[in-house]
Amino acid sequence: MEERVIDVLPLIYDYCIARKYPVNILVGGRNSGKSYGMEQVVTVNLHNNEDYKMLVVEDVEVNVGEGVKSGIENRISEFGLDMCFTAVKAPAEIRHVNGNNVIFRGYHSEAQQKQVKSLNEITAIWYEEAENITYKQFSALRMQLRGGNPEDRQLFLTLNPVKPDGFIAQHFFEGKPDKVFERFPDGRPKVFEKNVEIELGDGEKLLLPCIVICSTYRDNPYLTAYQVADIEDLKNHNIDEYEQLANCKFVKPQGAYFREFTHGIHTCEPFPIPEHWRKYRSFDYGFDKFACLWVALDDNGKAYVYKEAYESDLIISDTIRMMRDMTLPEENIYETFAPPDMWNRRQETGKSVAEYYSDAGIYLTRAQSNRVAGWLSIKEWLKLFPSADGRQEPNLVIFNNCENLIRCMPKLMRDKANPNDIDSKTDHEITHAPDALRYFIAGRPAPTEKPKEEIIYNFSTDRPQAPIGRERVVVI
Repeated sequence: MEERVIDVLPLIYDYCIARKYPVNILVGGRNSGKSYGMEQVVTVNLHNNEDYKMLVVEDVEVNVGEGVKSGIENRISEFGLDMCFTAVKAPAEIRHVNGNNVIFRGYHSEAQQKQVKSLNEITAIWYEEAENITYKQFSALRMQLRGGNPEDRQLFLTLNPVKPDGFIAQHFFEGKPDKVFERFPDGRPKVFEKNVEIELGDGEKLLLPCIVICSTYRDNPYLTAYQVADIEDLKNHNIDEYEQLANCKFVKPQGAYFREFTHGIHTCEPFPIPEHWRKYRSFDYGFDKFACLWVALDDNGKAYVYKEAYESDLIISDTIRMMRDMTLPEENIYETFAPPDMWNRRQETGKSVAEYYSDAGIYLTRAQSNRVAGWLSIKEWLKLFPSADGRQEPNLVIFNNCENLIRCMPKLMRDKANPNDIDSKTDHEITHAPDALRYFIAGRPAPTEKPKEEIIYNFSTDRPQAPIGRERVVVI
């Protein structure tokens, strides 16, 4: 057989062919090469592996396998392997002379999903356009992998970054990765490992390693100059699509209030807070949810939300206890901001929440309640400014351990009647943590005073001397 040299995208070769993860998630927009690369992976595995049966599923009810099947056939031809494969139209299938095959099924309706569940001896599954996959479907597809060699049992998901509230975005892109192999220029993880925790039923847990590969048109060296220009031109008339294709970002819906909020830019890994940084607390209280944030300001006035409390069904004394337990003695909280209604007297006792706190030694500062001004102020703090090293940085960053604040911020939607405000119909569970952040900023926190450097003099003659002349006063 004639020897051929086949170009494979480096990301695909390094992380999908050279390594074997149980779950491979390829996220990228048009022209990123993810589907092309997966077609190459399928061809290689069908040709090289033994006892290998792949299932390709798509979120469609009709025309199942049309695009994917023809794509795999094209890759087979590029590898010069036409004589080894036979394509069948109905039901759609591609067979190798060694007995391996790939079959195609729809996965949109419940009937289709039940049909897939009945298939046996599946070694690997590729879910094309898996934007809408749920955790239930993710688990069901993993359980289908019972055929062939155990090391070949893999689930491949390819999708566009178009659903920021979907399972993939929320589980794999919110919070910190377990291991990062490559990053985007702005610091966001580009290729990373994220485990899925699986309950085994007897109290034990299993960690399922998953590799996530984010690709853009820049990772595809085989595009023409015109294709690249078309994508670059999107900056001028469709910035959302440009962010998807050029930066592999899950673009928020048009109605999202904090569209500028971006993981990796407005979030960071926790680090030790310097002792001299000024530290604040800010909270929002309701019996349905107590949300409290701990925030530190650095020497330049940049805020870091470094800790959060987020609990339901707490009475006032419970919130006080939680706040005190979570605050270390060395933190030296400068101020604790609270919403104005904490000063309203309660009918059953005649005391306000603020009084309960002061009785416990926690003195609250009343924050401004103007919602619109508060939300707009948060947007100002999220805005990017050039830093000393030339990078674009915001004035507000959230530690990755503050999972609830990070989860809730992208879910806040604009009010259609008043676009400057948050939608009044928003579920309160989503608003408590952002409200606590709003009260902190409305409290006009003062930046940290830089500690004065102590000057040590080796000799007394090194000390500044009083001036000689009329300014010098001598008292006898």
